[in-house]
Amino acid sequence: MATAAVGEPPMILPKNLRLRDAPRNPTLEEGGAGLFEVRVFVMSIAPESAMSRELLVPLDGSSLADEAVAHAAEIARRIEGSLHLVRVHTPLNMLVVPTDAAISIPDPVIDERIRVDAEEWLSRRARAVSDLNDVPVTAELRVGAPEAEIVLASSERRSRLVVCTTRGASGAASSWLGSVADSVIRHAKCPVLAMSPVAVKRDVCVRTVLVLLDGSEASGAIIPHAEWLAHAFGAEIDYLRLMPPPENPSAAILEYIARTKPDVVALATHGRGFSRLFLGGIADELVRTGDRPILAFRPHDIPWTKQANLEPAANQLAR
Repeated sequence: MATAAVGEPPMILPKNLRLRDAPRNPTLEEGGAGLFEVRVFVMSIAPESAMSRELLVPLDGSSLADEAVAHAAEIARRIEGSLHLVRVHTPLNMLVVPTDAAISIPDPVIDERIRVDAEEWLSRRARAVSDLNDVPVTAELRVGAPEAEIVLASSERRSRLVVCTTRGASGAASSWLGSVADSVIRHAKCPVLAMSPVAVKRDVCVRTVLVLLDGSEASGAIIPHAEWLAHAFGAEIDYLRLMPPPENPSAAILEYIARTKPDVVALATHGRGFSRLFLGGIADELVRTGDRPILAFRPHDIPWTKQANLEPAANQLAR
C-alpha cells in the first residue's frame, strides 16, 4: 500500500500540537494509486506580531465582485481592521485597437462620464459597506490597467490581504475582475483570498484552514498567513502533504477536501503557476472553480526545491 502521509508541520509551539479526534488511520482512495494513509496534525494559534490591518477589496461594479465584501468585512471586524475598496477605470484609449483613425479615437467626454459614474458608484458603495458592517472603509478610484493598479495599490498601502472573486469555468465574472484575479495572485506581495462564484456564497466564518504543502521551503511560506487568518477566527489549521506524490495528487487532494470540509484552503503559488512539485494542477482548479475560499500567496526569492528546510517559516510563527 502506498503511503501519503500528511506532512508533519514545522515543530513550532510543539506543546500546542495535537492529533485531531478522528479515526486513527483514515484513508484516501484514488483510482489506480491505491490507498493513502493520512495523518492530520492540528495546531492552536498564537498571536502574530503587529502588521497592517487594512484589507483591499477590488470591485468592478459587478454583483459577483461585490460578494467578496462580506468576507472581507468579517475579517476586518475580527482583527479590528479596515477595508479599502478599489475600482479601476481603464481609459477608452487603452481599450481601442488602432485600425481606422477616424473611428478608433475615443471620445474624451464619454470617457470622463464613465470615470465619474464609476467614482460616484464607489463612493456610495463605501458608505453602504461602512454602515452595514461597522468597520472603517476608504475607497479609491484608480486609472490604468486593472491588474497593475490593484497590485500597485496593495503595495502602496501595505495591505494585509487582498480579498476578491474569480471567474468560474465559463469565465462568468462580469466586467474585468475575474480575468485579472490570476495576475493579482501572481504579482501581489501580500496574500490573496480568492473565491470562485460558488465559494464566495459560503458562510463568512472560518473554523478550519487546510494548508497544502509539498516539502519545499517556498510552499511553507503560506504558513504565517494561514496562521494569521486562523487566529482571527479562533480556527484550527490542518496540514496536508502527500508523500510520495501519488499518480494523481489532484484527485487525492480533492477527495480529502470533500471529506474533511475545511472552510479555507491555503497554499503558496509559483510565478505563472503553482508549486512544480505535487501542487501543480490542483491549485488553479481550486482558485477558479473550487467550492471554498483559497488563501494564495506567492513567496518572493524563495527557491522551490524539494525537502527544503522550513525553519524560517517556523521561526516567524514562533515569534
